[in-house]
Amino acid sequence: MSTKDYIELVELALWIISIISVTVLGYVHFKEKQQISFIQLARQLMIDYVYFYDKELISNEKKLNNVVRAVVTSLEKKGFVVSENDVKNIIAGIEKIVTDLRFKQINS
Repeated sequence: MSTKDYIELVELALWIISIISVTVLGYVHFKEKQQISFIQLARQLMIDYVYFYDKELISNEKKLNNVVRAVVTSLEKKGFVVSENDVKNIIAGIEKIVTDLRFKQINS
């Protein structure tokens, strides 16, 4: 093989590496956008359902479960996979939203 062949081989290898790198970076970028979309959608759904079930939400376990179930169902309809850890985070988020709502009502 001549020097020109080696140069072309190196160029081909660099081209293949760049294609693989772009593919991997694109995958990571879109996965991160999907996670951000999941978080934003879950937060908005929690706020909507908490305001819908406003009265005595945390003290009434049935209403709390209805809100959690509605948020999870809505997320699954949007194509997201909801794990047990996500459900725990949704419950914690709902409790935080209810607490914030109570503070707003007290301050008003």
